[in-house]
Amino acid sequence: MTDPVAARRAAIAAEKERLARARERRSSQGQSAATGFGRRKWRWLGVNGDEAIDAVLVMLRDFAAAPELTDGQRDTLDRAVAGTPDRETLLPAVRAGLATLEPEAVLGHLRSLWAAGVRWLGERGSDRCRVLCSTAPGVELLGTRSHAVSGGPAFSLFVTAATRGAIPLPNAVLTQVLSWAPLSVLDDLVDHGGLLTDDEPWLARAGDEALYLRARLAPHTVGPQDAERLDWQDALRRRAFLADETLLRQEPEDVWDLLYDVARDVQLSSLDALDAVLPRAQQIQLRDLRSGALVGQWDRDTLRDRGLWKLMAALWRPTETVDPRRGEFYALVALGRAYDLLKSGDLDGARRQAESFVRERKTAPGPSLPAELLAEAYTIAAYATAVTSADAGSDWAAREQLDLAKTYAEKAAEDGGPVAERNLRHVGAWRATPKNKRGMMTNPFLDIGLDHGAESWERHCRALFRDYEEHGDQAAQARLNLAQDRIDEAARHEAGFDVFFRAPLDPARSAQPDAVPGRLVPPLEPMARRTALTSGADLESIRALASVELLDDFRSTPPHLDRHGSTR
Repeated sequence: MTDPVAARRAAIAAEKERLARARERRSSQGQSAATGFGRRKWRWLGVNGDEAIDAVLVMLRDFAAAPELTDGQRDTLDRAVAGTPDRETLLPAVRAGLATLEPEAVLGHLRSLWAAGVRWLGERGSDRCRVLCSTAPGVELLGTRSHAVSGGPAFSLFVTAATRGAIPLPNAVLTQVLSWAPLSVLDDLVDHGGLLTDDEPWLARAGDEALYLRARLAPHTVGPQDAERLDWQDALRRRAFLADETLLRQEPEDVWDLLYDVARDVQLSSLDALDAVLPRAQQIQLRDLRSGALVGQWDRDTLRDRGLWKLMAALWRPTETVDPRRGEFYALVALGRAYDLLKSGDLDGARRQAESFVRERKTAPGPSLPAELLAEAYTIAAYATAVTSADAGSDWAAREQLDLAKTYAEKAAEDGGPVAERNLRHVGAWRATPKNKRGMMTNPFLDIGLDHGAESWERHCRALFRDYEEHGDQAAQARLNLAQDRIDEAARHEAGFDVFFRAPLDPARSAQPDAVPGRLVPPLEPMARRTALTSGADLESIRALASVELLDDFRSTPPHLDRHGSTR
């Protein structure tokens, strides 16, 4: 029952029913029918009224014949049942008799005595008895004074359970209850910070309960097999993401689905959704990454996380030449930008971007770039320089550019492999052929914005033709037809598409790495609580154990009786 008001009402009803049954039980056993003299004797023991006398007699009859008692104690109890209680010896005998009963019976008798106004406990015991006999104890019952009430382990646990962890267990008794306290009560303590990792409560439990407590307090100690055993999906999905394993999508999407969409598949439309579900620390990282993309500036820790490079490159749209000397990420962005400019037809922009690598190779004192990236940059520079030579103002200027293109192609061939060597032969053939006999130097795939050798070129050409037709661009249609004819003719040729200058040498070299973005991965959080609220049965069992602890505060002599009839 999660509603505290309903729980309190149910507890009150249960207590009323218990009291009614107790009265019926006393009635069935016969009334005390104590005489005035007998009542006076009981009154000197702090037992006032027939109801109180009946409650005491019911209790005495419950353990009067217990074999654990001495003969003297049994004689004292028998005389009390007969109506002649002894003021000096009765209370020690009652305490000994209660100690022979089960905790539930002890609790029942103490409740009856408390309800009848019999105060045979010391001041501290009475304070605890008031709490235990309360129908539905809660924070409002345990006032300032009661907060300071100290008791045994069971009483302390009862107060914690009754207040759902709002009042923590004292450290002195914590280790004494960890082995038997209901798991739901320990969860209450975890929720309120009353049970910490340093307490290591799992050492006092066994099996699944120990594993559960470790997952709640020390999640990093739970291995993959234990996480499987717990069916702890958050930990399993986090581990799978970090291991770059395939994740089954959840419904609705969780943080791991969104992280995969944004960081691995670069779905920028999911950025806001990811921002909303990330913990605060990772949310700040994502926002810093997005703001850095405005100018292409990020801190060193972000640049070291290769798993973020794809997202950073997708967010950053540089309009000026990117300096590859700033690091490998910037070199990959610069190379990708040069290639994009090449496919868009901006050969001068592609040449300037590619030559930024050349300048780095010649003069930069900074860290050297990977040889394969330099080979790609030289290839793009060679292609752009050779193709734009046709627009030079004079034959001399055109030959100068072809000489430079040949130089670039030679540099590319040093580390570029067979494709770069074939490109070098193309440039050499152009350079050796008179201008009026030289064929077209461009790669028709690049002319229409496709990667070299793309299989979808026919479908792409049809779509482009329709678009040009809608806009009435006949010149673009003519250029498209020419590129299409060149591709179609090469496809029928024995050499295939190798008749064209190929750029880039290997598209994978300029691709951003496909790695796990460590700085955006949320830390492993403790497993969420799985237990329900502490049941009434568990609470009653703790209450019964706590009532046994009250026997340590049982009086050895009756409370003082003044002449006005009150006891103290």
